[in-house]
Amino acid sequence: MVLKHTSLLYGLGAWIELEEAFILIDLTLVILFAKLFEEAMTRIRQPPLLGDLLAGMIIGPTVLGLIRATHNVEAIGWLGVVILIFLAGLESSIEDLKKYGIQAIVVALGGVVATFSLAFLVSSYLGYGFATSLFVAVILAPTSVSVTVATLMNLGMIRSRVGEIVIGAAVADDIYAMVLFGLTHSLVIEESISPTSLYPMAIGLVFVLAVFLLLYKYSDAIVGGIARKSRLMDAPHSQVLIIGLATATITAYFRLSPLIGAYFAGLALSPVVRGHRLEHFYTLLVNFISPFFFVYAGILLDPWSILASIELSKAIVVTTLIVLAGVLGKVVGCGLAAKLSGLNTRDSLAIGVAMMPRAGVDLVIAVTGLTLGILTMELYFAALVLIYVTSILTPALIKHLLKA
Repeated sequence: MVLKHTSLLYGLGAWIELEEAFILIDLTLVILFAKLFEEAMTRIRQPPLLGDLLAGMIIGPTVLGLIRATHNVEAIGWLGVVILIFLAGLESSIEDLKKYGIQAIVVALGGVVATFSLAFLVSSYLGYGFATSLFVAVILAPTSVSVTVATLMNLGMIRSRVGEIVIGAAVADDIYAMVLFGLTHSLVIEESISPTSLYPMAIGLVFVLAVFLLLYKYSDAIVGGIARKSRLMDAPHSQVLIIGLATATITAYFRLSPLIGAYFAGLALSPVVRGHRLEHFYTLLVNFISPFFFVYAGILLDPWSILASIELSKAIVVTTLIVLAGVLGKVVGCGLAAKLSGLNTRDSLAIGVAMMPRAGVDLVIAVTGLTLGILTMELYFAALVLIYVTSILTPALIKHLLKA
């Protein structure tokens, strides 16, 4: 495999002829810049993920051009994002979802329906085809649980009524979005909507449900038994991770996104992971591997290709309308649903704002659409702008609304 580098890296590699050296250069640059910019974002109280994206833009074709989107970074990045979604499931709680009740489900559904519909209409209005508009709608559907939870924790309101509803809604929101993503991805790949194309997806969803129920019921016996019999100290950690990756892999066999399998496997295994206190291991693993994906996402951004292929005014219009659709869909959809479920106006608006951030699943969907050739570069750029705008605005707006 021949990796593309700029003259700077070729100069460095003139005295190093081994291909393995170039692979290490790629990976070292990625993790070095990722952690530097994560540190910078943390110091100004912003999500570290924003630093990963910025690092990709800096070392990619947007600014320095030190590295290209190589297969090495991509492969590790996709492994990282599968583990990240698996961890999102592990950190969720079925009992908590029951506790948050109908209100959380209604709020999440209101946001998904409103955002999906508005994004699809806006994309169609801008002249994009059915498949592209559908992908854009799915990109805007999910909420970033991490940004929302971090904001509420900083305000000391994680266990308030608003906090509980937002967390429950954010988890349900991601479930809705991931199912929509899996269905949309499969339908777009099939290039038709027919009963034949739906059969594998239906079987896949049944499989995911069956695995979820079995793991939820018997995972403690399986993992606990292995931990008692194995002489390896990391046996429980490895076993849980293998189950998650295996479920994700089999889910992909049914033409569904492997992320659906990863999430529901993590959700089913969450009680046993907490029981054996394994969360710290997976958090460390995600913190090291997942930046490769988000840096890769930043590397994929090439604004110069936008300027070369379309008018700047069109890129501005597309970005503005997509960001507005993403913001209004959540604020209005979730806020109105919260109001109808019995909350007062201020809390309803706070919930709508709290559901705005995107910084995870939506980026995964955007990268998938870009690599499949379904999304144009200006739409991908708009998705990244939406992540930055919502992640930066949300903490300040929630603080103002809840502390007023």
